[in-house]
Amino acid sequence: MTALKNEIIFTDCLTGLYNRVYLEFLHKRACNKKDCWVSGIMIDLNGFKQINDNYGHAEGDLALCIVADLLRKSFSEYGVVTRYAGDEFVIMLNTTDDQLIQKIIKSAKKNFVTENEKNDKQYQLSASMGYAITNLSNETIDDFMNRIDEQMYQDKMKYYEHNDRRNSK
Repeated sequence: MTALKNEIIFTDCLTGLYNRVYLEFLHKRACNKKDCWVSGIMIDLNGFKQINDNYGHAEGDLALCIVADLLRKSFSEYGVVTRYAGDEFVIMLNTTDDQLIQKIIKSAKKNFVTENEKNDKQYQLSASMGYAITNLSNETIDDFMNRIDEQMYQDKMKYYEHNDRRNSK
């Protein structure tokens, strides 16, 4: 019964991913360690509002489920995938290897391209991603989350330098 309650509390009902409550649980558990190095990736979908506006919220929900599967495929081997809020996701990684993190982000972005090539959707899925590595003994979780959010925002700005915000195709 406890396992079922935990599953309900910690799981996003739409995507089946862990949720923000589970992320907070992981943070509390990590803070109990004396020297706690962590790394995380913040992910935000590009143009998601246009999917909802142009194709409806049911299609937006389907897009979120497709993205959840892409993120599982891309990151589950390296950490915990969570739906943070709306179309934002956070991956808490089990590595602090900077080169490996860059490699798996690049691979994840390729997985989005592959998905777009094989599906028959009238829209393209893409995501901006930012990451950071920290020692939670020296930085608060809020500061860390703000840092990965800022890195994600920088990636989003680069994306929109080459892509029209109003065009989801």
